[in-house]
Amino acid sequence: MKNLEVALCDFDSDYIFMFSNYVLSMPKVSVHIFTTPEGFFSDETDYDVTIMTEDFDEIAGFRPKGTLGHKYFLSEESDILKENHIYKYQSIDKIVDEIRELREIGIAKASMKKSKLNSKLVGVYSPTSHELQLPFAMALGQAYRTKGRVLFIDLEEISVMPSLIASDGKQNLMDLLYEINTSEEIDITGYLQTFMGFDYIEPFFNPNEIGEIDVDTWTRFFNTLSNSNYDVVVVLFGRAINGFTEYIKQLDKLYILGRSGDYFRKGQEMFLEYLSRIEADIELENVILPMSAGNLTDGTYQIEELLQGNLGVFVKKLTEANKAKSR
Repeated sequence: MKNLEVALCDFDSDYIFMFSNYVLSMPKVSVHIFTTPEGFFSDETDYDVTIMTEDFDEIAGFRPKGTLGHKYFLSEESDILKENHIYKYQSIDKIVDEIRELREIGIAKASMKKSKLNSKLVGVYSPTSHELQLPFAMALGQAYRTKGRVLFIDLEEISVMPSLIASDGKQNLMDLLYEINTSEEIDITGYLQTFMGFDYIEPFFNPNEIGEIDVDTWTRFFNTLSNSNYDVVVVLFGRAINGFTEYIKQLDKLYILGRSGDYFRKGQEMFLEYLSRIEADIELENVILPMSAGNLTDGTYQIEELLQGNLGVFVKKLTEANKAKSR
């Protein structure tokens, strides 16, 4: 079954990003965001559902290519609503409940049975600590949503993820690992947060913490990930953790990020030789990213725009190309 293609159109970027985060948590839904009529006009995608403010309606009729499917309008007035008009400033779950196509997916999600198969483990590692390793791994989390529920784990010793997504600093990985080390039964649900359709756990806060975790604790942690109720778990490795070699071998696939230049290419080659020596029987993807991370934290653009822009398109094409090869 193909994904439900949804277009969200509103000048208010904060509102539309919040809306998209909610919708992206639903299975089998692809969301495309437009905050300007010009961007919507030039887009050629066929949509099953289009959710827009009336400012976008006029330009919608002149799009040279691409169908709009079932149209819904977000209204700022709640007293008199026409057909297919939805009051904008109410809870998102109530808005979704008024959109038939999304409501049906929500019902299906509620009735889904837990999978008895192990989660697919996908790793990301950069021997040269590529500046885009975190956004790349997050974009992978989005791309793998077509395969079901996704959990993202950031094992960098110093992560900028909390500042990029303005997270609220709830319990982090160190808290979870402490529970894993001291409890027999582990429930990770209390540590989960959601961003743009995938779940994640707050990364380490103190750069010294990651080196304090012993092999036994890491082993229980990766066993917990493998047996979690997720279809795909994306793990970003930073500094080599205790037992790094064994956990690399447990992966189903590993993306190795590099960059152009002899010095960086040599580091890439040495790491690939290392994987050959340890006889890691996993699928490898050697990736040279054709972009940089300029303006990531100065407010020039939001991380949501990066993941849905050039980087997101690059990663999506990468995963789709691999899917085609495996057929």
